[in-house]
Amino acid sequence: MARRNQHSREELQALAIQAVRDLVAEHGLEKLSVRKVAERIGYTAGMLYHVFANLDDLILQANADTLAQLLAAMIDCPSPAPREQLQHMAQVYVSMARDETALWKMVFMHQMQNAAAVPGWYLEKTATLFREVEARMDQLAQQQDTAQIHLAARTLWGSVHGIALLAADDKLVVAGDVDAQAMIESLLQHYLNSWAGE
Repeated sequence: MARRNQHSREELQALAIQAVRDLVAEHGLEKLSVRKVAERIGYTAGMLYHVFANLDDLILQANADTLAQLLAAMIDCPSPAPREQLQHMAQVYVSMARDETALWKMVFMHQMQNAAAVPGWYLEKTATLFREVEARMDQLAQQQDTAQIHLAARTLWGSVHGIALLAADDKLVVAGDVDAQAMIESLLQHYLNSWAGE
């Protein structure tokens, strides 16, 4: 590793974010601390507080990276058809929950300390995912107004999230050990058929 004074602020931030991702993947979010992140990259905890406001800030910055990767994979669909794009988006979402469970949970289960407000920049990151879902649902039923599209996108994705959570926790046995992808296909088929008036 480079000497401490050879790392710029941006490099130190990137090192810390990667350390968070590695530590959470290895040990889970509940054992994460600024001290452990600092130790992993060869810095003091005090130095990290010059780059991040607190542990929440560090986690949110790492989550933003995960969200960016998730969103890039979700919208990387070869089909121009909105229904198939939504199917792809849901499959990617559930696959990440199952295959990268610790990082996925850190994004969607992290609670701010002391009931602090989630910063606006991070809310914008999560809103981007819903906007992608809304855009495709709008294409399927253009007669719906903005409020209906907003609600439908969150209703649909709340259901997708529930399936993803069951898959992440290996709890699909409570549903009769049904395959998560089969559940996603059934959910989207019936919900989108109703949404599109078919």
